[in-house]
Amino acid sequence: MKLDKVISVITLRDVVREAMVFGLCLLVAFGINVYAVWHYQTEWSELYTDVGYMAVLATVIYVARCIFKCVAIVVWRVVCKFRQRKQDAYNKLK
Repeated sequence: MKLDKVISVITLRDVVREAMVFGLCLLVAFGINVYAVWHYQTEWSELYTDVGYMAVLATVIYVARCIFKCVAIVVWRVVCKFRQRKQDAYNKLK
């Protein structure tokens, strides 16, 4: 494959950042589980027996974050394109 056909390259820095974000999602899911155990006064053994549910919740949080990030990128690009067109029209008037 030629280099001019490559759209983007995933670097190690990107992989590490996304792994850290998913780790943060796991911590949030764990915190929600701790709060649920504390609030509903259930047994603390549920912290490790509900690991599967925590993984699913962390994945849902991560996917929601990815969707939000994609929407934000699209909106940002549309806004930038609109600004550029507005600036180009302004420069033509000068």
